[in-house]
Amino acid sequence: MAVEVHVEGRVALGRMPEFMEAVQRYSAHAIAHGYAAPRILQGLSGEMNSVRLVYAYEDLAAYERDEARVATDREYGRVAMEMPLVEGTITYRLFRVV
Repeated sequence: MAVEVHVEGRVALGRMPEFMEAVQRYSAHAIAHGYAAPRILQGLSGEMNSVRLVYAYEDLAAYERDEARVATDREYGRVAMEMPLVEGTITYRLFRVV
């Protein structure tokens, strides 16, 4: 059963260009280390400066393997923290693909 993880947040005002650069570095790190790289969506309606990162996995086990690996990858955490997302706006949702 394929799954997707959707991580949504709001980029700090005036920092969208910085976010776009940071998310590219983040994606490059993910790809280089064999993690799922997200599809990046920018909201065109609704809350201003909203973004969504969508990760696709073949099944829950693949998702759990990635999560276990990134939990011990300090560089992954450092690169992820460069994205200027507003604290308190980040949500995680796990979906089954039907």
